[in-house]
Amino acid sequence: MSATPNPSSRRPTLRLDPLALYLACALLAQPVAVLAAPAGAILVENCADSGAGSLRAAVAAADSGAEIDLSGLVCDTITLSSGAIAVTAADLQLTGPGRQTLTISGGDVDRIFEHSGTGTLTLRGLSLTHGKSSGDGGCLLSAGHLALSDVAITDCRAAEAAVQNTRGGGAAVAGNATLTDVEFVDNVADGNLLVRGGGLAVGGSVLATRSRFVDNRAHSHTVDGGNPFGNVAEGGGLRVGGDTQLIDSTVSGNVAFSDSYEVFGGGIAVGTRDGAAPLVTLDMDGTRVAGNTAESQCGVCAPQGGGIWARGGGSLSRVDVLDNVVTSPGHYGGGGGLRFTGTGAVVEILDSTISGNRAASAGGGLIAPGQGTVTLERTRIVGNSAGNEGGTDEGGGGILSFGGTVKLSASSVTGNTAGADGGGLALLYMEYAPADSTIVNSTISGNGGREGGGVMVSGGRLHVSNSTVAFNEATRRGAGISGDEYTETVELISTIVSANSTGGQANQVWVFPKAIAGSHNLIDNAGGAPATMPADTITQDPQLQPLADNGGPTPTHALAEGSPAIDAGTNSIGLTSDQRGGVFVRAYGDGVDIGAFEVQPVVVDPKDRLFHDGFEP
Repeated sequence: MSATPNPSSRRPTLRLDPLALYLACALLAQPVAVLAAPAGAILVENCADSGAGSLRAAVAAADSGAEIDLSGLVCDTITLSSGAIAVTAADLQLTGPGRQTLTISGGDVDRIFEHSGTGTLTLRGLSLTHGKSSGDGGCLLSAGHLALSDVAITDCRAAEAAVQNTRGGGAAVAGNATLTDVEFVDNVADGNLLVRGGGLAVGGSVLATRSRFVDNRAHSHTVDGGNPFGNVAEGGGLRVGGDTQLIDSTVSGNVAFSDSYEVFGGGIAVGTRDGAAPLVTLDMDGTRVAGNTAESQCGVCAPQGGGIWARGGGSLSRVDVLDNVVTSPGHYGGGGGLRFTGTGAVVEILDSTISGNRAASAGGGLIAPGQGTVTLERTRIVGNSAGNEGGTDEGGGGILSFGGTVKLSASSVTGNTAGADGGGLALLYMEYAPADSTIVNSTISGNGGREGGGVMVSGGRLHVSNSTVAFNEATRRGAGISGDEYTETVELISTIVSANSTGGQANQVWVFPKAIAGSHNLIDNAGGAPATMPADTITQDPQLQPLADNGGPTPTHALAEGSPAIDAGTNSIGLTSDQRGGVFVRAYGDGVDIGAFEVQPVVVDPKDRLFHDGFEP
């Protein structure tokens, strides 16, 4: 008997049509397009300097509004050997594969792009390097506007041998500039008259997001036989003529230098020095300005703004201004961190740190605008210094104000020094412009100066509420607060002035010869001052704890248990919290504590309670 085959056990047989197999193999052999070009874009097909398929040929063929696509190039560098690429189209966009992938080099022969159109030149996803120009714009010059995204501009140089101005070591733009994920690094603008923008010079406005200006230099030097008094340098990293916004950006290691005259803005210079021109606005958020230098070799010149110089006002939020320097051999110059100028300018600084900056003679951390207003909230002014070797007597180790209004709230001014008056703050007012400055819910501690180790006020009005002024030193008098014969009013409310000293001796307040206004203060060892203290002043030791992080954004002096300042103050201005803000209420217990710190239980956020109560047995 024969077995019956099981159909499921049969192995299927694959039969291929010879023609179909041939066609399939032919298709697989074709190249695969990695990135499709935008519809209507002009393709760059090679990395040659010129000729068919080159970038130069594509730009020459482009009409206004065209897009040139470089994203499909398999090479990584285009080196130009026959001069700058002329961009005559009003509006043109160039798109590369990414700034880490494609570089266009000027070969240290000429700039890379010269845009003569009045529209916008847009560059995306590429790097420009080693451009060199005789005149403005080391790598790029635009008569219109500029938009950059994912672009690096590095090692470019704008230099001028003839006697004329030079702008933009990396790029110079007549109109506005919009920058996103852009970096300007190691560029130089070098000239012998007015030199602007070691990295970037813009005549109009700037919006920069997640961008970096690092190690650029604006250098102005004297031509033999020339007039040295035109040798001005502005903006080592960035110089902008109009309104400026920097968001989540970095400006560091830049230098503005003149061998014979004035310097403005080692890192950034915004606005014009023309007093008749409108004020501009500088807005910054989440930005770091660090290690920049404004230097003049002129013995009688005064460089301004080691980190930032701005003629106008604006808002700075979450900004770190760190370790910037203003220097000159004559020891003049001011605004180690920031220098704002312009009559009536309004500046707001929030949630920021101004630290470690140095000025030759004035305003180690900040110089406020004359007859303007600067407001600082939740901000730390720490470890800045202003020398006095030039004998200018301006002072202000932390903050200097000439005839303007300073409003300090929920902030700390600590560890600053001045060779002249006002180790922490120098509030100097002219007879024609007396102003009211206020210190509220703040700590002034550990500063040092000649007069007014903590605060010096001259010719104006000072109001201090719910604050602590302690551990400051002066070489002459008024180690805590000093006011001269021109001072109109000093008012202290619910404020501690303690542990300040001159030559090792207690010296709290010296205001000559007026009475101190206010109430509910604690001023220990108040005797010996020429001014009369309020009748209810407590003169006992407040038992301050060392300056520390006791919660909140700025450091405070806590009160020890049993301090006479506890529950002895007032909240006449209606504060809802102490200096620390947030959950730290201003009134706890039987009353308000004197000073910036309110004693209260520590609140532990539930999300931070892991192991707070220990392990269960």
